[in-house]
Amino acid sequence: MSDANLSGATPIRKSSLLEQSALTRKRHRTGTVLRWLGLGAISLVMFFLAVLLWSIVSRGVPALFQYQAQIELYYDPAFLNPNGGEVTPEEIGGINLRTGFERGIFTSSLRRTLENAGIDIEATVASRWTAEALTALNGAGLANAEAVIEAAGSSADAAQRLGQAGSALRAAGAALDADDAEAALAARDTAAQALADLGFDEAASVVAGIAIADGAAALTATGYQQALLDAAGALRQPAQFDDAALSALIYATNRRDVRDRLVENPDLIGTTDATGVPIDISVTRYLSGELSGVGTAQMPPGFDIGQLALVDAMQEAGLISNAFRWHFFTNPYSQSGEIAGIGPALMGSAYMMLVVLVFSLVFGVAASIYLEEFAPKNRLTDFIEINIANLAAVPSIVFGILGAAILFTLMDLGFGNSIRGTALLGGIVLSLMTLPTIVIATRSALKAVPPSIADAALGVGASKVQMVFHHKLPLAAPGILTGTIIGIAQALGETAPLLLIGLSVSTGAALLSSPFAGGLLEQAQSMPTVVYLFAQNQDAPVREGLAQSAILVMLVLLFALNILAIILRRKFERRW
Repeated sequence: MSDANLSGATPIRKSSLLEQSALTRKRHRTGTVLRWLGLGAISLVMFFLAVLLWSIVSRGVPALFQYQAQIELYYDPAFLNPNGGEVTPEEIGGINLRTGFERGIFTSSLRRTLENAGIDIEATVASRWTAEALTALNGAGLANAEAVIEAAGSSADAAQRLGQAGSALRAAGAALDADDAEAALAARDTAAQALADLGFDEAASVVAGIAIADGAAALTATGYQQALLDAAGALRQPAQFDDAALSALIYATNRRDVRDRLVENPDLIGTTDATGVPIDISVTRYLSGELSGVGTAQMPPGFDIGQLALVDAMQEAGLISNAFRWHFFTNPYSQSGEIAGIGPALMGSAYMMLVVLVFSLVFGVAASIYLEEFAPKNRLTDFIEINIANLAAVPSIVFGILGAAILFTLMDLGFGNSIRGTALLGGIVLSLMTLPTIVIATRSALKAVPPSIADAALGVGASKVQMVFHHKLPLAAPGILTGTIIGIAQALGETAPLLLIGLSVSTGAALLSSPFAGGLLEQAQSMPTVVYLFAQNQDAPVREGLAQSAILVMLVLLFALNILAIILRRKFERRW
């Protein structure tokens, strides 16, 4: 037989290990796309995280510092007992905060401190308003304005003369628009003469040269009338500066803390105490550069340029310092940002976390050991395990509703009022919320212990209880502690369940007044509720500053708890 003729067949191309096939190239392209998608997702998440942290830190850290006026606070007996005689604690406790402290001790002490520093209060205010008047006059081309004001003798007299000239110009404008030419000429000449009497000769010539046919528009175009009236208004302001305007520079309102301190220490009466008094929160915006103090829109609410001139003088004299706000960590929440703090909230959260630690750790670990080591495997235990997993995903507000239901039941039994809004009830509700998380973490830690450990313990004669508590539980401790700390960190940031059971600022006046005596049964706040209250505050500096400061404190606590979890895991972790 002859060989088959294969000349017409297509030869099979041999593949090379050095050459990628189409399928391999497709897989590589897919891997590259997935890798870049993953990097893009991580970069996006990190970007938003950085923006979030920056928005909190950039506003929260500066808010932890507060401008304070360094005042020699003199506890004047004349204000504490206007009738004379010995001042008793009972009398101090009944003193009106506005008349006795805000307009009395604080204002008089501030005035005395400024005078001792060489600051003439009235002259400083008058000088700033005079500069404002000169700016208005010079801006309108009324030359020689400074000499005119000095010639008047006092700000009040200068304001009167400038106001009369402005009124004459207003009357002239009304006459020029009327039909009586004679009256228009007389009113124009009267206005020109008023300017000339003041010393504004050039302006008087301009007004005298306005023709009747030009009307009031020509007179208005000069800008003299508005400048004179504005200058007169500015020169009237120094006479209106009083003790109320002076005390408004500092936070002297509702200073119950000072009154209570005097009640507890009556020996302070008649003494002088160098102390830092918070600057008003609106003035703080001016000192920090947020507001320039120029123009209505850039003026702190409720303040004028005369008061800001005093603030500038106090800063130059070194009477204003930017100190760390230590009382932020001790004072209770207040609508006034100058004295607002998170003290009771920190203490309340600490007590609640203590309750969560005890309840969740004891009951969560006990339940986990039973389900993992002793419970029979049947439908009932399967049902329990499924529900534990489901409870871990239940919204926290549901647990708040459960806590409210428990509270109402206790109130029907006559016990609810005593625990409403307390750290004990808040801790119990948060414990119910964190139990599923701790149970799941504990069971996972027990499962991670190698079976050989249990077999070896049972093989040498240990009982099952001894095997669990002497061998498996110590080895699972790192995972259990980690899960517990993560559960506590989760509970620390919960707000909704606590609001439903009454943990808010309205729960009582004396919040955790005695932290180490009955604190669990006192009215309490928590960090999340105080953050919410700060965020709802009507003052922008509080809403945008102290709220972020409180959030920053919460984040520090959360980071500390997570770092503690990592340290405990590394310390107790065993490797096989």
